Amino acid sequence: MKEKPTYDELMKYTSELKAKVEKLEHELEENRIRTDRLKSRFLASISHELRTPMNAILGFSNLMIDKNLSPDKKEEYMEHINENSNNLLNIVDSMIDISLLETNELKIRKDFCNVDLLLQELYRYFNIERHKCRKDHIAMLFNKSKQNGNFMIFTDSHRLSQVLSSLLYNALKFTSKGIIEFGYILRDDNKLQFYVKDSGKGILGEKAKSIFNKFEKGEDEFGKTEAGVGLGLALAKGIVDLLGGDIWVESNIFKGSTFNFTIDYLEQNEEIKEKSLSFQTIFV
Repeated sequence: MKEKPTYDELMKYTSELKAKVEKLEHELEENRIRTDRLKSRFLASISHELRTPMNAILGFSNLMIDKNLSPDKKEEYMEHINENSNNLLNIVDSMIDISLLETNELKIRKDFCNVDLLLQELYRYFNIERHKCRKDHIAMLFNKSKQNGNFMIFTDSHRLSQVLSSLLYNALKFTSKGIIEFGYILRDDNKLQFYVKDSGKGILGEKAKSIFNKFEKGEDEFGKTEAGVGLGLALAKGIVDLLGGDIWVESNIFKGSTFNFTIDYLEQNEEIKEKSLSFQTIFV
């Protein structure tokens, strides 16, 4: 029969328990203060990020009223209006998606997806973005898989593209010279691992742990907070979680970062193969 603890043992246990509770309460309070600070910074950032494209749209729209405006100027102003309209739409979409994630209402709609085709479309799009950002001196590489050109997977192609786009936008934003490389591999454990690698400034070790938190934003080489609302990586992590994968970053300070994420890949059975062939014939 186990002996009852002595009074001194009980007092020692109570003291240790009290210390643990106080430590947890202190950590909770620190997290609450940090979250409140981040939310305040986020709201201030949202206000700025929304006003910027809205002011540009209104400003260039007013300039378009001028009847003496040359065709070249009209085309230039329309490009500014379209670009800022897309920026505004992306901000609103991110805010809606992060709200859906918070309430567990973000839906995953899986269908057959040609991986190489999806990545080729992203490659073309971000080559145009690279030119718009005046970063033609940065090389962009898409590493094709060793699979054949009709490598099909069953996933949500829209959400997969959303995650890759978020990582590629970040790579373009934080890379001032060198190379941006992206692609995927089929691992031995039947998972697809996608990656986006850049030769930017890298991420500090302690920052890499929190980079996927909501409202976290990167800093440029002068310590200035980058533009954006700080939802891209948090949203990417939420989507990857829903797709059954993991996301992480490998950082080499001053030599760049590599963002990786995985999604499940199940070998196709005969029924899925037949559906896959039918799906492919639609695009022939």
